[in-house]
Amino acid sequence: MKKINAFFWVKIAIALTLAIGIPAIGIAEEIYMRGAFDGVAEDCEEIVALIERGDADGAASLAEALRSDWSQKRDMLEFIYPNADVKELQPQIGELIGDLKADLDDDAIARAKMIAALAENSKNLLAFKWKNIL
Repeated sequence: MKKINAFFWVKIAIALTLAIGIPAIGIAEEIYMRGAFDGVAEDCEEIVALIERGDADGAASLAEALRSDWSQKRDMLEFIYPNADVKELQPQIGELIGDLKADLDDDAIARAKMIAALAENSKNLLAFKWKNIL
């Protein structure tokens, strides 16, 4: 029987690491991206609900929290997915905050709905789909 040398096992270990590591990284970035965009859409829907109930102060504080949360996630998303839609959300969130501070409730509702739609569209554009690969 022939002896298998140590180099063979190193090659097997590298191959297994790559075979498991690459899909794991892809799955992790997909989960992160979906969570980030879903969070934006959910916050925008809550902002609309707060405005419609007459709680402009609550909507403004949620919009500020959204801006803070998005600026933390934006850097990682821009690194993973260099896409204009990722960059577009930050100024739109700033405009939403400006609308709320100026008591432009109708404009704030329209902008919050637009941001939610932009987040949903961006998520769908950047999501993994077999049809985009095949």
